[in-house]
Amino acid sequence: MKIYPYLQIASVLRATILRGDYAPGQQMPPIRALVQREVCNPATVQKALKVLEKQGLIVSRGSKGYFVIESDQKIIELRNQYSNTLTKMLLEKLYELGFSDTEIIKMFEEYVATKNK
Repeated sequence: MKIYPYLQIASVLRATILRGDYAPGQQMPPIRALVQREVCNPATVQKALKVLEKQGLIVSRGSKGYFVIESDQKIIELRNQYSNTLTKMLLEKLYELGFSDTEIIKMFEEYVATKNK
């Protein structure tokens, strides 16, 4: 399955916002800087930013650029929604592969144990 570059960029930026790398209300890097960082064309970055704007994570302020939304609470809500979506997708795929509840729980426990070392 091919993932379009603008969706990959949007995914990276979404993660940086949701984990708090950009504070609420903080300006996003200029398109030119994102183009250099992502090694793509400006239209690709612009499309990625439009995806995030549609998702409610950033707002455009015209010629001033894009800014993270100002609401801490909304960012937390969006982070939880995204987490729930990813968790649901993962669990559905694991069930499709035939894993039982017990096996899935064991996987998570083993993963957490290795992350905490």
